Amino acid sequence: METREIFDAAPLSVSQFLSEPSQGLYIPPYQRAYSWELPKIRRLLSDVAHGLDQLAEFEDSICFLGTVIALRDINYTTVEPKYRSQVPSKVMTIIDGQQRMTTLLLLTTVLHEEIRVRAEKLARDDEPSVWCYNQALDVTGRLANCFEEDMRYGEHRYYPRMIRSYYDVWSRNKGEARYRSPVGFYLESYGAYARGEEPAKPYKHDAIDSEKIDGIDLEAYKHLDRMREQMRSMLRRAVNGAIKREDDILLPIGADIAQSRNLQFALFNSEFPESVVERLSEDVKEAPLTRLIVFANYLLHRVTVAVVTAKREDYGFDMFEALNTTGQPLTAIETFKPRAIQAEGLDEWQESESKHHFDVIEAYLDREGSTSADKRQAVTSSVLLPFAMFQDGTKLTKRLNDQRRYLRGVFDKDPDVEARRKVLSGLAQVARFYEGPWASVTKVPECEDASLRQQAGISLAALREGGHDIVVGLLTRYYAAHRLASPETVEFAARQFLIAAQSCGAFYALWRGAFGGTAGIDGVYRSLMNHVLDDDGDAPRFARFEHALTEVPPVEALQSYLREQLQEQGIHGKEQWVARAYLTPVYQHSKPLTRLLLLAASQNSTPDSAEPGLVVRGKSGLLETLDPERWNDGAFATIEHVAPQTPTGNGGWNKELYEDPELIERIGNLTLLPAVENASASNRSWHLKRLMFRALSAATVEEAEKTLADAEAQGLRLGSGAQEIVLQAQHLPLVAAVAQREDEWTAEFVADRSKRLCSLAWDALTPWLGFEQ
Repeated sequence: METREIFDAAPLSVSQFLSEPSQGLYIPPYQRAYSWELPKIRRLLSDVAHGLDQLAEFEDSICFLGTVIALRDINYTTVEPKYRSQVPSKVMTIIDGQQRMTTLLLLTTVLHEEIRVRAEKLARDDEPSVWCYNQALDVTGRLANCFEEDMRYGEHRYYPRMIRSYYDVWSRNKGEARYRSPVGFYLESYGAYARGEEPAKPYKHDAIDSEKIDGIDLEAYKHLDRMREQMRSMLRRAVNGAIKREDDILLPIGADIAQSRNLQFALFNSEFPESVVERLSEDVKEAPLTRLIVFANYLLHRVTVAVVTAKREDYGFDMFEALNTTGQPLTAIETFKPRAIQAEGLDEWQESESKHHFDVIEAYLDREGSTSADKRQAVTSSVLLPFAMFQDGTKLTKRLNDQRRYLRGVFDKDPDVEARRKVLSGLAQVARFYEGPWASVTKVPECEDASLRQQAGISLAALREGGHDIVVGLLTRYYAAHRLASPETVEFAARQFLIAAQSCGAFYALWRGAFGGTAGIDGVYRSLMNHVLDDDGDAPRFARFEHALTEVPPVEALQSYLREQLQEQGIHGKEQWVARAYLTPVYQHSKPLTRLLLLAASQNSTPDSAEPGLVVRGKSGLLETLDPERWNDGAFATIEHVAPQTPTGNGGWNKELYEDPELIERIGNLTLLPAVENASASNRSWHLKRLMFRALSAATVEEAEKTLADAEAQGLRLGSGAQEIVLQAQHLPLVAAVAQREDEWTAEFVADRSKRLCSLAWDALTPWLGFEQ
């Protein structure tokens, strides 16, 4: 297939494109409502006016308004609803450029009205006024051909040039023709006025009957009307000589038009009669009208757009993405919506299950992606990528066209309406997961096992803050099964989800704790989603495929699979994991990962009396740190380097600590502190930092004051600001063990502490993955 068989591209004037015989422009349902505000409209009019001004000097002056991308829909597949025999023979479905085309159509109607009304006020009793009147008739006829198409016969023979899907229907027949969208309603209304028998009467736009708006926001109609009025005001100020603002458009005055042969030949194909030239030099009625006629002729014949016509919608979107630099590309979900509507049927859509699912998806996208077009695209991708894993294990990219093709393919795979509703339900479940347990630990499902819920909550918080969204598709499977569970199975389904979340949190900590980076971990989950649990393949897989949303693999299968992945990397137990993890510069790789490992190591810990500076596991309930409340507690908010990353010259830190640049970033040199205390500890010497840790871990204010007083007696003083912070701080047991170390802070001790903390973290986290203890 040759390139020209895929798409055509041609520069066309406004008149050539909008007046193409038997052509209708069609706005598909995924296109946004008309939203151009005054600054963009003023810019467009100013660009046209500037091009016209240049024409006086340069006979080849044109004004280029960018690219319009459209689908030549010869089979009317995008037209819905339709009476096939009544549709214009050439339908151009607008993929990009709808805002500009709507603005140009509004402009043609405004110019049509202004020229028509002013022309009727001419006396027509001499050559100049007759000439001007005839020019007005000529240009208004060509303007009318832009905003409506004469279908030659029928009770409704005049079609608005552009309409919107679902709300508008082209037809010559009464009872079939319908124009209820803001642009369709306006163009039909103005077209009726333009063909009326009172040409001297200005157009009055009547508001649409509120019973006919079919759910469209009334503000959309009002906005279009306001922008039309603004255009008319700008043109009137320009031709009446009432320039009041710096940003008003400027048009050539009558005398300049009269003296410019370039302009006359370019726009009228001949010089003006001498009497007209003389008249335009005077301040008479013909001058403002001629200025408008000149402007309209320039708009129709010298304002151009590059029309790129695709043979398939996919190709159109590909070109849009390649050419678009400043526009707002539609998301894959926005362009997919028409298919969902079509599957249910337009009449049934409003009350359908599919619309309910779509409302959930769009509400989430509106909340999270409303700040910019780029943000909306990013949020859409964050839904679609895990949905593809959730649905069938597909590794979907962030490319818009890949996303569009995937959505259409998975939706059209099974023509059964129930199967298609399940697809939409799956999309909605991803959105619900994001705004549910992924967003807040308070939204984690309730469960009789409170500790399980706490552990799942801290896992989800760490995964989210660590940007580990590769698990979203998998966890949505279990969350959807819980949400849709029957009353009899909801507790079991809740446990399954919580264990799945807990397992993902543990695997994240163990994998990255051992290997540091994310290399390989995404592949683990992608393989998991296509994993077959039994030989006959009848059991539910981790991706949904054809199964109901409530059918998920047993969570024990998930734990077994994740354990196997660690074992394939040589991690069969604590010894192998600690041997890797204690050398990992974990702080360099991820702060949320570091916090999770430190909290896991601190779970029910107590200072080791046999080895000061280290901790050992104490009895159950001694110090609960694997809890979402601890995760969000300001006392554990920041990670403090005991030996600072960049020591000051008088810090007195052991030089061996800095021989291996990774050692400072390992878990053995780290602890958790509140933000203020962390800043205060900063780059202090080991002796002052130890003093601060002792005061912070004191059980009472009196004990903290005594610690500071004893230190001052020995010549150690924190400074008044640091002392005040220490005395006002809450009790911080995590630094108690560090504070008990009397000897220097050395590289050897950091290694010992790393091994001990990793050992304790393993003991705390591996039960979440079902490891035998």
